[in-house]
Amino acid sequence: MMDSIYKDLLPYIESTEFPTWLPDKLKPLGINGLQIKGYGSPGLSTLDAAACVYELAKRDGSVCTYLLVHNGIGMSVIDALGDEEQKERLITKGINFEKIFCFGLSEPDNGSDATGLKTSARKVEGGWILNGQKRWIGNGTMADVIVWARNEDDEGRIQAFVVEKGSPGFMPTKMEGKMALRITQNADILIKDCFVPDHNKLTHSKDFESGTNKILAASRLMVAWMAAGVAAGAYEAAVKYTT
Repeated sequence: MMDSIYKDLLPYIESTEFPTWLPDKLKPLGINGLQIKGYGSPGLSTLDAAACVYELAKRDGSVCTYLLVHNGIGMSVIDALGDEEQKERLITKGINFEKIFCFGLSEPDNGSDATGLKTSARKVEGGWILNGQKRWIGNGTMADVIVWARNEDDEGRIQAFVVEKGSPGFMPTKMEGKMALRITQNADILIKDCFVPDHNKLTHSKDFESGTNKILAASRLMVAWMAAGVAAGAYEAAVKYTT
């Protein structure tokens, strides 16, 4: 199935545009959700999820990245840090591709080292006001973004807020000129006085370290399987060409 999808992807790889039909092609595979239990997810074992990532990456790294970001550092964060209402409301839509999720940590002046994070969240009636910038956010142009920000009302602890696509004051811009992962839509994001309602602050997000490092470790394991899949795909293509 991935071979036929890949042929259709070629014009998009050339133009660096995202194929809006891709979720409809991926849905019949029945793998969206990977290891998440419930909410319509297949609840795969780690090894089964890794095998899926490997096979996707053999054909195209961008397709694999799209699904891995949505799952590994998108829905899995909500699954780990959200309350039951948030998980039912958000993950269910994510499994059906009604929503796409991604992880908004990196900023122009710092990457995975959250200690330098500057994006802020200030409590107001009914929610929070976020201000800051994010950079290199995969899926960022099309997704609801889990934004990590310093809670000014909680000693500056770094906590997670789900900012829905199209929210006023939330301005993603596609990053151009990439040589690899051509259809992966990485975004620069400007966040200016963006209101996030109380129900979109992940309930169990107390600080960045508790729980989040475990999520990142699990997602990086899948990235390693993705790298192995890309290498295997390159090898198989070389053998086919030379013979």
